[in-house]
Amino acid sequence: MPANVFRSAGARAAGSFAARAVRDPWYLLVAGVGTGSAWAIGLPFGAAVVVGGGMLGVATVVGDRVRGPNAVAADRVARPLRTGTPQAILVLTLQGYRADLERLQQARPAAAVAGTAVQASAAARGAETVADRVAVAVDAVDDALSRADRVARQMTRTTQVRASIHRMQERRSDLLAKLTAAVDEVGEVYTKLLELSTAAELIDVPTDDVSAAAQLNDSLDAIRGAFAELETDAITTRALL
Repeated sequence: MPANVFRSAGARAAGSFAARAVRDPWYLLVAGVGTGSAWAIGLPFGAAVVVGGGMLGVATVVGDRVRGPNAVAADRVARPLRTGTPQAILVLTLQGYRADLERLQQARPAAAVAGTAVQASAAARGAETVADRVAVAVDAVDDALSRADRVARQMTRTTQVRASIHRMQERRSDLLAKLTAAVDEVGEVYTKLLELSTAAELIDVPTDDVSAAAQLNDSLDAIRGAFAELETDAITTRALL
């Protein structure tokens, strides 16, 4: 295929992506918050724009992956979390990490980590929303397991029912394992940011020394991907019950 055809296809794809990004008010709000936060903590204007642009791109990619009729339906039937469950405790833990990251951002850390702190706070806020949906999905699995177990106790031949119960238990365990790992990653990012910020203040790390912050950006990309996958899993789980 001629090279100009590839260029034309790439241009159309890029144009479609940009159009989706600017058409959705939520994407623009995310980008605006990122740019404003970066500017407020003292980043140069150019760097603040880069932070906002990066957050706009991330919001569009994640939104394209998890939005759709099923996502809307899942939001519509969302219920309050059952307290005291492992999934509820994970949500509370993530809320704590998000609050810690926001306090770190508001403390105006050194420029070498300031942009990453802004993005980490935004990622944690998005992760908290997804974690709540995952926890609701696990609650729904728990309800289904309880009902299925009641059915099994009333039957003499339970092979098929027990097979269904086993599959639901596996799905529940998989969701909780993924959520636990993703929440742990957020905690690790906060700890690394705290270390970098403290070191920068104590030993006056040059503001252009961003190698460690760049590694944290890679970690943030992994967190965004993990929570995007989790939201898809949660939507699928709710649709199956």
